[in-house]
Amino acid sequence: LETKRMSFPRFYFLSNDELLEILSQAKDPRAVQPHLRKCFDNLVKLEFGNVEEGSGNDILAMYSSENERVSLGKNLKARGAVEEWLTAVEKKMKESLTT
Repeated sequence: LETKRMSFPRFYFLSNDELLEILSQAKDPRAVQPHLRKCFDNLVKLEFGNVEEGSGNDILAMYSSENERVSLGKNLKARGAVEEWLTAVEKKMKESLTT
């Protein structure tokens, strides 16, 4: 767990049980949804593509608690290790909010 936290420091905001839950469901990117608020300030959910259309791993946008939608652009995918694609989400989030 410490290795995962060092590779994605925002995991330090989660308990061991919460982090284990995320890691045990790594094949399902939507499993991280209940824990987003603890990792990112005012981030409530991520919008994913349509599973039936084959774009289920595409991350399209993020939503705040005020239901404000911010598009995260194209080519952001929830593939591979959770900490890697969450790092990519964090980077896209910063880019989207500064432009």
